[in-house]
Amino acid sequence: MLKVLLVAVGGAVGALARFGVGELALMFAPERLYLGTLTANVLGCLAFGALHATSEFTGWGTPETRALIFTGMLGAFTTFSTFEADTFNLWTQGQRLIAAAYVGGSVILGLLAFMLGWFVAAKIHG
Repeated sequence: MLKVLLVAVGGAVGALARFGVGELALMFAPERLYLGTLTANVLGCLAFGALHATSEFTGWGTPETRALIFTGMLGAFTTFSTFEADTFNLWTQGQRLIAAAYVGGSVILGLLAFMLGWFVAAKIHG
């Protein structure tokens, strides 16, 4: 039951952080709704990679801590469904090149961010 509560609390924090990132992105580029999702997903991948390596190399984190952070906070902070909706909207609005770049950029930047986070944390802790 404790893990369920921790995932819920972490999810609330992650969702609020994601909302904040989205609002900031809209302040800078109101016509580009997808930038908030892209930013949140890349930042989430960076954090996930760094924390995953830290956990792997140091044994950091109890199962409860990992549930709070990985499943709750980062699970709510990053979002695949919004990514898909953004891609669909770009595509159906005739912005097919931007849609394709968004998909490719999200996957590549997300992977690179995860790897960067993992390697930096591995260097620190390994």
